[in-house]
Amino acid sequence: MRTSIERVCILLVLLALATRMTTAAPQCDPIYEEFTDDGCDDNCQGSCIPMKDFCACRIGYKRDLISAKCIAADQCTPVPESITLSCLG
Repeated sequence: MRTSIERVCILLVLLALATRMTTAAPQCDPIYEEFTDDGCDDNCQGSCIPMKDFCACRIGYKRDLISAKCIAADQCTPVPESITLSCLG
């Protein structure tokens, strides 16, 4: 159940990021982000989302998909692993 909620949260953040990117040139956070015309936005969940014309996190930072902000890579919360119980079939 928790994994499903996390997936929904990630999907909503991605949708919000995609919506934000389709408007005029984005205003990047001058400390944590830099504008790029093509690339991959690394995030704390370990995936790389290919995008165009967007604010990417600077080196040493990754996007937290819950808050949609760039945070220091060592501040990322680990993704919980799924638990499988073999006795339940």
